[in-house]
Amino acid sequence: MIPPVRFSAKQQPRLGRSKRMGQHRGLLTPEERARITELQDLLIARFVEQREAVAEGQEERVKTVEAEIDSLLREKEEIEKWAAVGSA
Repeated sequence: MIPPVRFSAKQQPRLGRSKRMGQHRGLLTPEERARITELQDLLIARFVEQREAVAEGQEERVKTVEAEIDSLLREKEEIEKWAAVGSA
């Protein structure tokens, strides 16, 4: 069992903020935010598919899904990068 995490008053996590998943969320247009959400949903599905392919020993399927994951991650990073550049 994992023990609960305790935070001091100075270490309280900020609710609704995720540095990794939405670090540029406030700088994105509504369309960009919607696309980021869509990409994250697609990534979750692809990671599940990848795990299943690995478990079933389907090497070609694993390679195909990994290529899709890489493409989705690149698109997500590009959107976030341009949002950061646009706000500078």
